[in-house]
Amino acid sequence: MTFKRLFSCFPLTNPLASFLILLFLHYLCITIRMKRLIMEPLISFIIPAYNAAPYLEECLDSVYQQSAVGYYFEVIVVDDGSTDHTSSLLASYQQTHRDLNVVSQENLGLSRARTVGLQHAEGKYICFIDADDHLTGAPLPLNDMLEKEVDILSFNLFEVNEKGECLPFRRYFSPYYQVFSPAREFMRGRNLMPCVWAYFFRRAFLQEKHLTFMDGIYHEDEDFSVRAFAVADSFMALNLNWYERVLRKESITTTTDVEKQKKKLRDMVTVLEGLEALAQSDDELRGCMQYKLDYLAVDTLRILLRQKHKKVFRKEIVGRMRTIGYFPLRDHSEWKYTLFRYYTRMVL
Repeated sequence: MTFKRLFSCFPLTNPLASFLILLFLHYLCITIRMKRLIMEPLISFIIPAYNAAPYLEECLDSVYQQSAVGYYFEVIVVDDGSTDHTSSLLASYQQTHRDLNVVSQENLGLSRARTVGLQHAEGKYICFIDADDHLTGAPLPLNDMLEKEVDILSFNLFEVNEKGECLPFRRYFSPYYQVFSPAREFMRGRNLMPCVWAYFFRRAFLQEKHLTFMDGIYHEDEDFSVRAFAVADSFMALNLNWYERVLRKESITTTTDVEKQKKKLRDMVTVLEGLEALAQSDDELRGCMQYKLDYLAVDTLRILLRQKHKKVFRKEIVGRMRTIGYFPLRDHSEWKYTLFRYYTRMVL
């Protein structure tokens, strides 16, 4: 009910009475808003952890420093069958942070750990964090997150190299605070940042669209993020310096194990196949997704060439990509893409 309709029910001629009622209503609105902050977490931080003992405490410390910012949040760590002392570290951490929710499971992989974290979450927004990364401690724009119903929010990222240097990592984000509706329009002409730790996802939206992670694969982010943008009603970029990605030699994305490299490439093609099938369902969606799909194909071939796999494996990957129309690479107007397209046709 609007204030105007409310006053029509109780006509007032006394200015003081009118002022007092307005003051009371203002107080009531603030009280309701604060109760919402107290009762419902604004953010659920989901941290999958597998043998993360060397760096998990630093990650958790960076999350719990948010308590000084003035909003309620929850922290969910999914221990994915760790064999080091991750479990004992978490038990010790819970002694001083009793609200830390630790979920233990057998080693089922990053995808399942993230999905399990989602099942336990109660916050308005979901923030995924890798156990070897940190948050900056920057204050959140509470008004934007509490009052607006934006399905996906992005923020500024930083990369921390092995020397400890922290460098901006800006990729494919829109002008700040410009709302894209539907969110798929943001993908048009952009190679979408795939990593789920680059976004806040509104939990009710994820539940409504039944979005979960594909089990048993690397690059589950590529699949999840594109599907989320494909069905979200809205997306907005926040001018918020929020997340620090720490580069480590032993991370999943930098492995030198040949068999893991092969699985990673096979999984990239699996994701490309699934997203191409999604694009075929809707011509308008195809127009929004195509740029991203083209560059996912480029990334797959670039990695295939850089890792110098044997001919039989190269033929396997190229054959699967040919089946769905991504080898040779599709025509494109960008000259670097075109050069790479001709190069891969010659060497593969």
